[in-house]
Amino acid sequence: MANFTTVFQTKNNSPVPTGIDNDPQKFLLGNTIIGDFNTSTTNGSGQGSLSAAEKNQTYFAYFNDVGGTGPEIIDQTAYFIKYLIDAQGNVVTPQANSFALLNLNQNFEIGKTVNVTSLDGTTLFTTLLGDKVTTGIGKIETILVTETGSGRMDYIQTMSFSSSPGGVGLDSAYNYSFMAKKAASAYISNTSFATLDFGTEINDSGSNYNNSTYIYGFPNDTTSQGTQVSFKTTIVAKSAFSGPNQNNRSNYLKFQIQKSTDGGVNYSALELTDGAFTRLQYFNNSDEVKSQTAQTKPFNFNAGDKIRVQYAVDSGGTANQLRILAADNNYSTVFTNTQTYISNNFITSSYWSVGTYTTSSNDFTIITASLALTGLAQNQYSQVIPTASSAFGFSNITLPFTPKPGDFIRFEYDPNNTHVVYENLTTTDGYLALKVCPPIPSGSILDHFCLYRIIPNGNYIVLNIKKPSGTTGQPLTGFIKPQYISKELEDNFENIISKLNAEGTLS
Repeated sequence: MANFTTVFQTKNNSPVPTGIDNDPQKFLLGNTIIGDFNTSTTNGSGQGSLSAAEKNQTYFAYFNDVGGTGPEIIDQTAYFIKYLIDAQGNVVTPQANSFALLNLNQNFEIGKTVNVTSLDGTTLFTTLLGDKVTTGIGKIETILVTETGSGRMDYIQTMSFSSSPGGVGLDSAYNYSFMAKKAASAYISNTSFATLDFGTEINDSGSNYNNSTYIYGFPNDTTSQGTQVSFKTTIVAKSAFSGPNQNNRSNYLKFQIQKSTDGGVNYSALELTDGAFTRLQYFNNSDEVKSQTAQTKPFNFNAGDKIRVQYAVDSGGTANQLRILAADNNYSTVFTNTQTYISNNFITSSYWSVGTYTTSSNDFTIITASLALTGLAQNQYSQVIPTASSAFGFSNITLPFTPKPGDFIRFEYDPNNTHVVYENLTTTDGYLALKVCPPIPSGSILDHFCLYRIIPNGNYIVLNIKKPSGTTGQPLTGFIKPQYISKELEDNFENIISKLNAEGTLS
């Protein structure tokens, strides 16, 4: 059978892949394997020993084109369905939101065998004829992709997005970068935290920094731009104390990068990267100069949030014995955010991280999106198809990045590493997460992926056979019949074909 994950529903609504016992006709019902109702079983269950359902499929399909399904679905073929024909020879065109589409889905079930015949008498497509297994009904749409080739390392590490209906227009996006430096050196004596003055703003794009209050304010939510922001400050100070036992003095500078969520009334310290110090260590002698840099972890911020640097002298020290140096004469007392917003909204890997498995049967994996990817999903952005992915064969992306249960995600261009999105989740800290099954193999490159959807528009039946090479542009027309059809349809099939041929319907 094809290496393509297909979903059925168990009694607890958990999707499971086909291929159980290597038999595409079998599926799980709870923990019991049930055979095809029309095939006798030998497992003692009694299922199938008598027909559990009549051969009552009353439609067959006429197709007038075939195409490969790659690179979204590997090594399968989509048959373009022009007509759905019933036992009386009535012809309808299956379209989205139509009864014909319902009839198509009811007569051609995923995981069931069909028989393909052709009117053309060509040998080019011999492998596409005969008994095949249905793996999908509908049109394949790419949602998100980094793949650029079939090699394990063939993927991009940067993705670009554009706005979609309901999203925030990229033309109104902000550049959050700025750099402010201390304008003049000054002795300090505060033993409680006070705002450090970075009076000169030297980056024209940093209009969100206030030169009078020394506070950076956010004009909008950073997640709406699909980005994370971090801040950095470097403090350069000089000792001015002297005398014996100076090493025992506790004069040192404490500082924090703080955030307010209530318009500047209350502030709290932001978490720093790599356990960076938030103080300058003891000075050993008079006129000694020391420098310390602290950088926050990347965070998402909301409109109205304010950021500042605060400092204090250790309470055991002597007033006016420390001097913060200005950002001149090769010193760099600065406050900065260098996370620039790029006009076409690039985000960089890693895109996903692995969460947890179930503790019992390990039948699913939870993957968590990065904060940037989470923001893009929340605001319904659409990915701009990467040039290299387009060259590999992916079609233009026309849908927003809003993953849904029933979507498929494949890693490393490996058909055996294809998974069904079972559930959308939100982590406690607000990140998008996807519960997928079967479990993702350990060591998979999560940044090499394709997320796609099969939309039930009635135009395609996907079967588990690779389209032969060398047949591009060659026509193929024919019929797809369910394995079990009604007696009336079986008896009338040849006459229906002759009638429709004579009318020119099948031209």
